[in-house]
Amino acid sequence: MEDIVSIEFEYKGKTYFALARIKDKNDHKEYHITVMNGALEQKLYGNHVFVDQESWILLSPVPENRTGQLRMAVGMALCKHFNKPYHFAETAVFK
Repeated sequence: MEDIVSIEFEYKGKTYFALARIKDKNDHKEYHITVMNGALEQKLYGNHVFVDQESWILLSPVPENRTGQLRMAVGMALCKHFNKPYHFAETAVFK
């Protein structure tokens, strides 16, 4: 059975709510977010999964636009709700 929690987040000066469905994977957890606002849910589409690796919530990838701002707002609220630190994935550049 999957757990579902409600989180509150601020975006552009307003308060919104989202549901986080928690999926236990073999070596990590995933938080699948559903924003309780149609327009914001569409904006977050495709960027709605956050991964919990070794008790850190991975916020990346973060798109470079308002979708990125929304993903950051939701991700930070998720960290606050579960009292967990966050980090960004390091990307290697190969030559």
